[in-house]
Amino acid sequence: MRLFSGPWGDLRVFTDEPLPSSAIGIAEVPARFGANFRPALLRHFLHLRLGRPADPYVAVWPDEVVLPDLTEEVAEPADDLRGVVLAELMRHKCFVCNARFEVVRPEVGIPVLGRNLAQHRIVSGCPSCGSDSGTSRIHGLALSPLP
Repeated sequence: MRLFSGPWGDLRVFTDEPLPSSAIGIAEVPARFGANFRPALLRHFLHLRLGRPADPYVAVWPDEVVLPDLTEEVAEPADDLRGVVLAELMRHKCFVCNARFEVVRPEVGIPVLGRNLAQHRIVSGCPSCGSDSGTSRIHGLALSPLP
């Protein structure tokens, strides 16, 4: 686990170690979507001030960026977060063909890393029927078919 801290709060990014119970739902993300997709917990400055627990996210590095060493449990400057966006794991159904997908959707409302979205490839449209994202409502950083 690696801790990143900034004026926005604390971001804990996990490697292969056991995850806290609040992040169990995103434990399989790297195996399903690739090494650049890492389970993370964010405690932004309001959480810290109010004593609230961290929220689970997927920290996503752009394809062309080499992942930093995430094994150190030390506070580091946020330089290694270049290009990272935070995302949520969601389930969506195509509005056209009803195919179901697990989608890694970027959380652009978080001012911490939201401006990095332009550095990422967006999957847009339904791979099952070929409909565009405006019709299918399918888009995100990655998607995986559900049974």
